[in-house]
Amino acid sequence: MSKKIEFEYGDQKYVLEYNREAIKVMEKQGFDINQFVEKPMIMMDLAFQGAFLKNHRTMKAKKVEEIYEEMEDKQGLAQTLLEMIQETYNSLFETKETEEGKKVSWKIV
Repeated sequence: MSKKIEFEYGDQKYVLEYNREAIKVMEKQGFDINQFVEKPMIMMDLAFQGAFLKNHRTMKAKKVEEIYEEMEDKQGLAQTLLEMIQETYNSLFETKETEEGKKVSWKIV
């Protein structure tokens, strides 16, 4: 995952990003990227809270809500979060190069 959101709030610097574990937590809480348009209130809350999980796991929900209320360009923020989430989903199916080129091959029998 390469895209990140950085900002300062108060005297603290924050880096928001996703990894597979963060997405799993979000999905267990009901996040569904396909329902973002139909249920934007729920999905945006889950997406924004989930962006804190990788680097700021101990953040209290109240603080996350407070930060969200102060964010500018919420529409741009939503679009960026969706792109970051999609990037994380795409990483699930990527084949990464290893030092020795070892891969596990599989076949249908």
